[in-house]
Amino acid sequence: MSRPLRHRLLLIQQADDIHQQLLGALEALQVEVLCVTDNRQALLAFREEDIDIVMIDIDLPGGRGIDLLDEMAADPRELPLIGVSRRNSLADVLAAVRHGATDYLLLPPESHDVIRHAMERAVERCELKRENLAYRQKLENANRELLESLTHLQQDQQAGKHVQQLLLPDTPKDIENYRFCHFILPSLYLSGDFVDYFLVGEDHAAFFVADVSGHGASSAFVTVFLKNLFARKRSDFLHRGSTAILSPAKMLAIANRELLEMGIGKHVTLCVGVVDLKCNQLCYSVAGHLPAPVLSVDGHATFLPDHDMPVGLFAEASFTDHMISFPPGAVLTLFSDGILEVLQRDSLAEKEQALLGLLSRGQCSSTELAESFGLTELKEAPDDIAILVVCRL
Repeated sequence: MSRPLRHRLLLIQQADDIHQQLLGALEALQVEVLCVTDNRQALLAFREEDIDIVMIDIDLPGGRGIDLLDEMAADPRELPLIGVSRRNSLADVLAAVRHGATDYLLLPPESHDVIRHAMERAVERCELKRENLAYRQKLENANRELLESLTHLQQDQQAGKHVQQLLLPDTPKDIENYRFCHFILPSLYLSGDFVDYFLVGEDHAAFFVADVSGHGASSAFVTVFLKNLFARKRSDFLHRGSTAILSPAKMLAIANRELLEMGIGKHVTLCVGVVDLKCNQLCYSVAGHLPAPVLSVDGHATFLPDHDMPVGLFAEASFTDHMISFPPGAVLTLFSDGILEVLQRDSLAEKEQALLGLLSRGQCSSTELAESFGLTELKEAPDDIAILVVCRL
């Protein structure tokens, strides 16, 4: 004995012998049938009765069967709609499916199994359709939430960019007989590159260029840490008599220790310098920074020697102060390694020689340097790029 079909079916069909035959077959399958022979009452029953499936005679007078299919197919319940017809016509099948029928049944049915199969297939298709609609709705909701999150993130990044720019020093800025200027091009909203320069007491000017590993917000937070660190040590010099700010090596050692203690998995390459404004001496220390700072004097450009390890990698890293003179007209130029990405050369050595060739002219403007490298025309920088120029007037 075949298992019963536990469905409540709305049958919309003309009352004739074939109707009685179909009704008998449905009752034999133990389907609960609600019959509507008046097509004017069909929509009322469809909307108000608790039903699982619908059979519609597409041969209803006046083409009303097709019209009913259209209206019922638009119902949000997505009920299975089976078109039934007495005509063996492919055009009728296509018309029924095109207007929303889930399946099609030719009358009179050959057997109860044909009706069972049509109903089970129609229910299965509608369940799949409902699942697909639910998945699509979930996907649309997820996309909407993602778009909202991206919008909020973009707003946060823009706000962070504004704050980071406010932390940068004025450019250009004259300190005694030295001029400082900078240019920064972030690859994202926020930059892992940072520069700063400031007067320390009456006799010294300090500066640094930092290139934090990675990109984006986490790297930008480290630049804020560095800004705060140098500001603290400058305050200690003015109010507590600490001279750490006058030693680039000591500042690098402090930054190394504090960054490791933070445990954020970031490291930094740094070049820190202190200019003695009275005797025109430059004390500097380079922590893994590439390319090395370039000093241009009388048309001759050279890389400053002697480099130490980056900051934030090794607790035992040591740093050394180096002293050189800063003659009149000399220009010190510092870059982050992003500049190497835009130099159209095959090797690092060739790129460094190109830098020396360009800087031998003693260019004192960071903006003009950026233009000569084509940075002002870049739509997307391959990496954060920072330029700091210090020249003795």
